[in-house]
Amino acid sequence: MAIWGKTSGEESRPKSLPMDSNSIYSREFVTATDKGWVMQPGTASAATGNDNADADPEILVAIRNLSVSFLSGNLLSVDWADGAVADSGTFDLVLTFDEEITVTSATRTANQVVTNKVFVLLTELGGTDMASDGTMACQYVSGSGTNTLTFRGVRSQNAAGFLSFTDNFIHVNGTATLQSDSETFAGILAESGTSSVDSIVLDASSAASGTTNGAVSDSTTITVDGVGGTIAVGQVVTVNGAGSAPAASITSTNPGSNGQTDTSGSTDNTITITAVASQTSFTVSENVTIADDINLLFSADAGEGIEQNSVSMALEGADGATSVVSSTAYRTGFGVDTFVGRVNMLEAGGGYGSGKVINETDGTSGFAAESFTVDAAGLVTETQAGSASGSAEILKGVTTA
Repeated sequence: MAIWGKTSGEESRPKSLPMDSNSIYSREFVTATDKGWVMQPGTASAATGNDNADADPEILVAIRNLSVSFLSGNLLSVDWADGAVADSGTFDLVLTFDEEITVTSATRTANQVVTNKVFVLLTELGGTDMASDGTMACQYVSGSGTNTLTFRGVRSQNAAGFLSFTDNFIHVNGTATLQSDSETFAGILAESGTSSVDSIVLDASSAASGTTNGAVSDSTTITVDGVGGTIAVGQVVTVNGAGSAPAASITSTNPGSNGQTDTSGSTDNTITITAVASQTSFTVSENVTIADDINLLFSADAGEGIEQNSVSMALEGADGATSVVSSTAYRTGFGVDTFVGRVNMLEAGGGYGSGKVINETDGTSGFAAESFTVDAAGLVTETQAGSASGSAEILKGVTTA
């Protein structure tokens, strides 16, 4: 699987497609779903041959429960339309994710009230001293159910100048939520800089529990003992992570995957009880492999996630640890066509660090990737000096009239 994978890391995204907003085959139109990597229908993605945004997406790579296995959706990039924002004018921020995101948010209003809304704060900077004149709450307006969300703000000040990110966060207020197939967009990583496979998972409030009585080998039938509570049809089966039981104790085989297995079913709430022969023997929704003496939970409410009131855009990116709003970050469609990126697409071995595709014969000589240029227009921010004093990092290409 040299040109695609099944993790949330950057290297897993289909490399056969360009990261270019001007291309109808752009990688930004590809998202992870429970069916695998798909090309979104409609919108600008004319490559699907279907301009109906409500049509079923085209499956590029079939991987069962791909988005669920991510555990946390990632924000990949931000974008906007360049130009001057007039007094009381609106400004749209477009955020692109690697999964379809479902948003629950109160209806956007033209004021700065953010109660029960998902929003991003921008600062209005005066062009003379580059100091804050006020904030603009860009509230969620559209895109729920897709990988592209639009946030709209209204200027509250009338000074000419620039816009900047206030705190680099996506805020979730009150009853508002951000949710993906992997349950929580705002995943909390156990280790900084690692993939979201290390997310923290909470045990459910258990309706029943039990311990496997004998190993289960690629079967839908599970036998348990030491049962507490009542086992019933429809309950979700997960691993009780307490004690020495590993959280990845349930292994399943992906249908049609040539024997590929994964352990996401241990905690992702996708394995359910379909029949109960007795309180010590039951059938589950898919073939699983579990060792003897593994503690299991059977619950109706599944495992709960940890809610966050804000998500740092400086700790996102395809690897869950890269800023998408820094002075070296790129807007949607820019910055991916790099020297290392091209070489890694062809060979991720020894050529990665040297910038060459290594000759397999002697392992030292190789072919250097063609030269490339970085489009500075694609940078998210740049440093701007005030006409009289001060300086600040501003959204590149945007001014306030």
